[in-house]
Amino acid sequence: VSLHSANNRTRDKIAPINRQYPLRALAAALHAYLKAKGRRISFEWAMIQGVNDSDDDARELAAYSRPLRAHVNLIPLNPTPGYRTRGTEPERIEQFRDELESLGVNATVRRTRGTDIDAACGQLRAEQQVVLRSRRQSRKA
Repeated sequence: VSLHSANNRTRDKIAPINRQYPLRALAAALHAYLKAKGRRISFEWAMIQGVNDSDDDARELAAYSRPLRAHVNLIPLNPTPGYRTRGTEPERIEQFRDELESLGVNATVRRTRGTDIDAACGQLRAEQQVVLRSRRQSRKA
């Protein structure tokens, strides 16, 4: 599950799907999934400097994750030209992971891959503006 925040206000901004399925509804669906399947839940958490990397964020994430027995994958956000948002520094990501583990949450820091081809977390984007045309317009051209 792409979680990225355990706070509805923050998650509304970085994961707009939260407006339709807020954290309480997501938790209910995940509890039902656990009951039906018994499989581990994993949360993906892109580490965004100054947005979701504070000690308070770690405590909120721990409180949300523990009842679900969820594993957390902390993902370093990669730099993207033209995008002002910055990823959390590696040392802070390690501290965040350590804080989660001290609060009883299993967490892993994911390795960064794909940066060299602009395909890493947070980098998938077009280098130039793309104009989409309908199939009807394409056939006329």
